[in-house]
Amino acid sequence: MVKLAEENDWGYKHIAGELKKLGHKVSPSYVRDVLRRHGLPPAPKRKGLSWKQFIQGHLEVTWAADFFTEEVWTLGGLVTIYVLFFIHLGTRRVRMAGCTPEPKAAWMAQQARNFCMALEDHGLACRYLIHDRDTSFLAFDAIPQSQGIQVLKTPPHSPLCNAFAERHVREIRETLDNLILLGESHLRQVLQAIERHHNTQRPHQGIGNVVPVDFDYPEEPAADEQVQCESLLGGLLNHYSVRKAA
Repeated sequence: MVKLAEENDWGYKHIAGELKKLGHKVSPSYVRDVLRRHGLPPAPKRKGLSWKQFIQGHLEVTWAADFFTEEVWTLGGLVTIYVLFFIHLGTRRVRMAGCTPEPKAAWMAQQARNFCMALEDHGLACRYLIHDRDTSFLAFDAIPQSQGIQVLKTPPHSPLCNAFAERHVREIRETLDNLILLGESHLRQVLQAIERHHNTQRPHQGIGNVVPVDFDYPEEPAADEQVQCESLLGGLLNHYSVRKAA
């Protein structure tokens, strides 16, 4: 269905008819809902680049932002913490912005300022910033926009339009779901370890199985006795490297 829409300027009824030829009996309204979830507009507005084509053509200057929540144990019981992070689509580099029990306007504005300063300090390009329509971003957007960054909001209920961020949340969950977190400070320490492992130790298939940030690859294959393992978070995250000569 998505393939048909991306390759042709067909309306919902036409696509439903083509699918019927392939043995899929769906209604035009179902086609409409599926295409909306993939960020594809109606036929008259579909000319030009699709969302997927746009993303692929601007990977190096596009970042995505997203929230996820995690429950931590405190003296008062379980508390839900909101975590904000950014991911650079071209390199998969991640920046854990911060966490808070309440992402209020002042906190969000400060995270926006911190993000813009981090881009400048590290010489990182950002022309587009993708995020969903969470109302927490209302106090956020004006600051990157003042720096010339175009904010792109995904359609409602369309997680696939922010697929890079969604994939990173699943990666984080693989670790967090195996831990009992004792307070916000403990969560921050774990997130720092995950960020370090993701950016400087873990190869990513989507970028040719390389490490996103400044990894020093050896010129020759390592012998077994040269290989060392660095474990983080009790062995949940393992990193193998070549032992440096004394």
